[in-house]
Amino acid sequence: MTSQEKLEYKTTVADEHWRNEELQWARILSSGNPAIGMVLLYIQKACTAFHELEPAWKQGALQSRKGRLAAGQVDFFSRRLANRVRQVLVTMKNNGLDTINGTAELAEILCSIESAKTMDELAELTEKVHAINHVLLDSLEKQSQSKQ
Repeated sequence: MTSQEKLEYKTTVADEHWRNEELQWARILSSGNPAIGMVLLYIQKACTAFHELEPAWKQGALQSRKGRLAAGQVDFFSRRLANRVRQVLVTMKNNGLDTINGTAELAEILCSIESAKTMDELAELTEKVHAINHVLLDSLEKQSQSKQ
């Protein structure tokens, strides 16, 4: 029985891109490798944080009533986003997954997060994080299949 045949998860997501992502997560999580599953979880947490930050910033939801940033806002978000990405990288390293495709690019994104001076710079990283997320998940899926 192949892992595809074992997959019993039924998605309700209509969008093809999101549905394919969700089914990939299900395949990875059902592979039985806890380290790979945890890396997937941490990657998704980081990606989700960016996907929530970007529209909130662009719609003005993070600005004060006077239309300005609150003091320390960039540092606050930069620190939190960097911690999420750093968690991915540390978990990968601790579990021997730090050589898979996308790792170096994620480390570069971490540097960009840490050096960001504006909310625009942070928000602009969303698509880079999302793209590397796909590369990493494809690599993790290959790793999970090779260990079965």
